[in-house]
Amino acid sequence: MSYNQPPHYSFGPPEQPQQPQSGPPSYSPQPPPPPQEPGYAPTQPAYLAPTQPTYGTQVLPTPPAAPRRSPLVPVLAVAMAIGLAGAALSLALWLRSSGDLEDAESRLDDRDTEIAQLEEDLGAAQAAADEAEVQAADAESMRACLDDLKEYYATPVGSDEEAAAEAALQDSCATWIW
Repeated sequence: MSYNQPPHYSFGPPEQPQQPQSGPPSYSPQPPPPPQEPGYAPTQPAYLAPTQPTYGTQVLPTPPAAPRRSPLVPVLAVAMAIGLAGAALSLALWLRSSGDLEDAESRLDDRDTEIAQLEEDLGAAQAAADEAEVQAADAESMRACLDDLKEYYATPVGSDEEAAAEAALQDSCATWIW
């Protein structure tokens, strides 16, 4: 089995003496080899005579150029910023209107409580007014009875006026006396 030595371990005559490096090799592109003179040039196999010195490192390929950004990216960034601002504005308006709605609902509840209290007071006043009407009607009825009684006693005994006053007295004092 044959073993191919790396190019820097070539056993052939060195073309360039190699100096030890104090730092890592640079990865810059190597200059092209000088043109050869016409005529006979001894050729050696590629594994015996390197065309450029290597120091145990690989030459890394240059990374591909970064892809160009699409012109759509700035447009999308602006649209996103406008959308975010719109969302923030909508949230602020919603919170404000929500607070206004809660204030209006609390005022409505207060007014409903006041209206219920006023309706209750109105019902009590209506009941008091009805009772006052009944008392006023009773007082008027009693006044009529007393007037008829006074007239009955003012009439002469056994006269026709006495009989008429007695009939009026019985009619007006029916609820009070009999």
